[in-house]
Amino acid sequence: MSQSIAEAFEDGLDLQIGLVQTIPQDSRSAWLGYPFPSLAPLGEEEMRTFRTIILENPFLRVTILPGMGGRIISLFDKRTGTEILKRHPSIVPLAGSRRGVTVREGIQLILDGEERLNALGNVSSQIEVSGDEESEAAVWLSETFTGTGISFHLRISIPPDQAVVQIEARVLNRWLKPQPYNAGLSIYLGDGAFDGQTFYSTDRRAGLGVFATDHVFDGVEHADDRLSFLRFGGVRELAPRQVDNWALTLVPYSGLPSISGSSVDAAASFNDGNLLVQSTQQRLGHKLFLLTKEGNTLEAKVDLYPENLLEIPLDGISPTGLVLKDPAKKELLRLDSLTGWTDTWAAKKFEPTTVVSHIGILNRESSDLELKRATYDVSTRHLAYILLGMKALHEKRPEDAALAFEQSLMYNADDPLAWWTKAVALRLAEGDNQAELLNAHYLAPLEPALRAESFLSQPINLDVDANPLLTSLAENPEEFIEVACLLIEAGLFDQASRWIDEALRHRDLPMLRYLMAYCLIEATRLDAEASDQVRLAGEAPLAPPFPFREVEIHALNALLKAFPNNSRLALLNTLIH
Repeated sequence: MSQSIAEAFEDGLDLQIGLVQTIPQDSRSAWLGYPFPSLAPLGEEEMRTFRTIILENPFLRVTILPGMGGRIISLFDKRTGTEILKRHPSIVPLAGSRRGVTVREGIQLILDGEERLNALGNVSSQIEVSGDEESEAAVWLSETFTGTGISFHLRISIPPDQAVVQIEARVLNRWLKPQPYNAGLSIYLGDGAFDGQTFYSTDRRAGLGVFATDHVFDGVEHADDRLSFLRFGGVRELAPRQVDNWALTLVPYSGLPSISGSSVDAAASFNDGNLLVQSTQQRLGHKLFLLTKEGNTLEAKVDLYPENLLEIPLDGISPTGLVLKDPAKKELLRLDSLTGWTDTWAAKKFEPTTVVSHIGILNRESSDLELKRATYDVSTRHLAYILLGMKALHEKRPEDAALAFEQSLMYNADDPLAWWTKAVALRLAEGDNQAELLNAHYLAPLEPALRAESFLSQPINLDVDANPLLTSLAENPEEFIEVACLLIEAGLFDQASRWIDEALRHRDLPMLRYLMAYCLIEATRLDAEASDQVRLAGEAPLAPPFPFREVEIHALNALLKAFPNNSRLALLNTLIH
C-alpha cells in the first residue's frame, strides 16, 4: 500500500433542512433556554449550503458542520462505502431540548448532560496546520458563549494510517462560581444492538465503538436512536476556573454481517461457518488463536489490512473463543464467548436533576477506580493522587509513585509532605531528588520527615550506636512516632522498620515497638519477632501520650486481632475506642 496521508480542508454541503421560528417568552422562570431564544418548528423546509470541514484519510471521511453546533454530521467508512451514522433525507427539527427543538443527527458535544443551548448555532473552528505530510489531520472547535460560564475547545483528528477518529475535549468554567457539569457525546446511530461500548446495526452493517481509558464515562444510555456517553451518572459541578480534560477514540466498523466482539484495534464476526476480522490499521505477522469446544487451541499467522476484511473458512470448526495478538504478544482482541451480544447490557442511567458537589471520603482503603475518578474533582484531586502514589509505593512501583506525587503537586504545590514522599519515591527509583528536598525544606525546614530522609538516604550501618544525625529529634520523641506513621501510611514498611530500629536507639517508646510489630506482621509475617516487640512494649508503664493517629489506631487493632489475649493491647484498644 502506498504512503497514507491524512488531510483537513474546508468544503460545502447542501442540506435539506427544516426551518424554525423563535417563540417569545414572558417569564424567565419558564425560559429553559435562557439567554438563547426558545424555538419551534415552522413546518417548512429548504435547501441550504453549509460550510463544512473535512478530515480524510484513505479509510475514513469525517464531515463537520461548524454552523450546526460543531457536530460531526457524517462519518463515512470508505473501506466499504458505508455511512456509519444514521442519516435522514432532510434534517427535521423535532420538539425537545431546553430551547424547544432538537435535531437528531450526527455526533455532538454535551456540557451539562443535556443538549447544548447552541447546538444549532455556529461555533468557531480552525484547521490545525502541521506542515508534515505524515502527521494526523485535525481541527479545533471552540465555543465561548454557551449561556453559562462553561466554554470548550474540542480537537477532532484522524491519523493517516488508521480507521479511527480521536477526540480531545478541554472544558473550562470561566466563572468564579461552580457550574453544573456533565460533559460527553451524543451520537445518533439508529436501531441496533449495543453492549455498553460498541454499537452495531446488522441491517445497515454499520457500527461504532467508543473507547476511553480510566473510566472517562460513567453515564451511558442507548435510547431513541441515540447513544449518550456522559462523564458521570448525574450532574456534578465544575469548580471556578477548573478545566476538565478527557479524550476518546471512535472506531467505525462496517461490512460485517454481525459483530461477535470488538476492541479499539479490530472487530470479529462469526457467521455461516466463516470468521471475519476487520482491523483499524495494517497489522502484519499477527497471530490468531481459536479455542474450540473440545478444548483445543488453533493458531494461525495473519496479515490484516484496514481496507480489506479478513475472511477465514472454519471448515466445521466450532470455536468458543478468540484472541488476536501482535508480534510482541500484546492482545489486540479477545473474545471469551462467541454467543454474540445484544443490548441487554446493564445500563448506567443518567439522572439529569442530580447534583453531586463532592465525591465522598477518600482514604487508603479507596480503590484505584475510586481514586482515579476522584482526580476529576479539584477538591479531591490532590488527595487522590497522593493516595495513588502511596499505593504505588506499597506495590514497589516507585517510578509510578513519583509521577502520582508530581500530579498532586501540580494542584497543591505548598504541601511539604507531598514533596517529601516524591523525594522518597525518586530515591527508591534511584533518581535525583534534590530539587524535591529543597522545595520541602523551603516550605517546612523543621519537618521531621526530612530529617528522616537524610538518615534513610545513607547506606545501612550495622553499628549499634545511635546515629547522631537524629539526636535533636529525641528532644521531641513523638516525632519518631510521627515519621514512623508517615512511612507506614505511605506503604513503606521496610523503610519504617529501619527508621523504628534506629529511633529505638534514641528513645525506647512503647508505640514504636507496637508499630514495629505491625510492620513485621504486615510485611514479613515474622509473628515471633512481632510477639517479642508486643511483649517489650507491654512491659513499659502505661503513660501518655496515648495513640491518636489513624495509623496508630489501625496498627493496634491489627495487633489485637493477632494477639487477642494480650491485656495491654486490649486496654489500649479500649482507650482509643
